[in-house]
Amino acid sequence: MIRREDKEGWVLIAQDDHSRLAGEIMEYWGNERFSGPEPREEVLFAVREHDSGWKGWDAFPKIDHESGYPANFAEMDTRDQSEIWERCFRVNADDHPYASSLTALHFARFNQLTLDKDPEDVSARRLKIELEQFIADKLGIELNGFSLDEMPRDIKVNLKLLQIGDIVSLTLCHGWRSVEIADAPLDYAGNNITLKMESPDGLNYTVTPYPFSEPQLNFSIACRRLVSTSFADDTEYRDALEDAQQERLYFKVSKKD
Repeated sequence: MIRREDKEGWVLIAQDDHSRLAGEIMEYWGNERFSGPEPREEVLFAVREHDSGWKGWDAFPKIDHESGYPANFAEMDTRDQSEIWERCFRVNADDHPYASSLTALHFARFNQLTLDKDPEDVSARRLKIELEQFIADKLGIELNGFSLDEMPRDIKVNLKLLQIGDIVSLTLCHGWRSVEIADAPLDYAGNNITLKMESPDGLNYTVTPYPFSEPQLNFSIACRRLVSTSFADDTEYRDALEDAQQERLYFKVSKKD
């Protein structure tokens, strides 16, 4: 669950809805300066479905027991994280092996961050082995750890496009006011650039340089608004979430004047 600060409490957004928003955003990626994704449908599928394994968790979310706040993924037990991430890259593996490999590489980075903090984390160590086997099998390549230097160039670029869709969507969902995205691919020849997103209000954004095919894009996402900021236990939180009326947040992404 994504937890967006609000003056009266929290605005909560399901992870799967966030990833579908990421997919909608990246459908417009590409113009005279930025190359569009190839293979287009597989890349967009990866972006759109990369958080599909969160559906079960978001149906029964938990609080962070230190703060009482609705827990986000960074506050979860690593065992729960590992199980969810594995569902994300395995759920569509048979029908979409290329897209699922991009998703696995995406979560390999997060899993490595966990291992960097605690090399003895059992769940993260197990998942690292599962990820390596899965990616090597689906892509038919040898892996040297998770070094992208050994990956085919299209994999590097398309993984970055997935990451960009994720970051842009997270920026909108959280209402972050300024974000820089380094190494955004201009093409499949190795040319990159840094993107900057800015917003005065967390709803209306400009992107420089502008990578999308339309000069102005409009998006929306389902959310629930909670007045209480903290809860005594998971049950109290789930009851409040169930009682909260569903709303929508509306976003605009456009070129800077």
